[in-house]
Amino acid sequence: FKRIRCLKRASILFGMQNRQWQKKKKWTHERKKLLITTRLRHEAEFSGKKRKRNTIWESILRKMRDVESSFPFSRDEITRCFLNIMGTYKRIKKRNSTSGEAASNWEYFSEIDEVFGSRSSIEVPLEMTEYSIISLESPSTTATIDGMDVTPTTSVKRKRFDVIEFLEKESEKENEAINKLIKIESERLEVEKEKLKELKQLRALFENPG
Repeated sequence: FKRIRCLKRASILFGMQNRQWQKKKKWTHERKKLLITTRLRHEAEFSGKKRKRNTIWESILRKMRDVESSFPFSRDEITRCFLNIMGTYKRIKKRNSTSGEAASNWEYFSEIDEVFGSRSSIEVPLEMTEYSIISLESPSTTATIDGMDVTPTTSVKRKRFDVIEFLEKESEKENEAINKLIKIESERLEVEKEKLKELKQLRALFENPG
């Protein structure tokens, strides 16, 4: 009985810790700001292509953890977050070019625009981010505009498809891990229930031998 109570307590504790961990694993304003600032400082390395993209992102992650030791996100997760941020920036920049506005109230716009603003007319930021995400390089040819590599349209579309496919696979992996934990915990409880049932049957036999 003590073992069953301990198992139940462990299960409850596991659930509480998992919820607390999920609560801590949140993209706050401060964390997004830290990501943007750190990533933009490495822009020359991404443009220079002397280092692998994975290596640069690992360096970015280490520097972010130097600032926040309990930073909960992985390299792939900070890459995806920055990709989403750049997608928002591109949409705002495109809207501004259509409306004639020069700025935006979006909290991260100014900092990103200082780095990418002069290149936005050729709609490079998002493609460049896609190019830098986790080894999505392809052997296709490139053309240089204002010192930046711009891949052909077909290559860009392919990279976009690869990014979407990558995100879907990551989501599936996370779901599989959660389901596996739930299954293991359920199986443990079932085993303990069976043991308890057998103990009750044995006790009944001893108490009522005839």
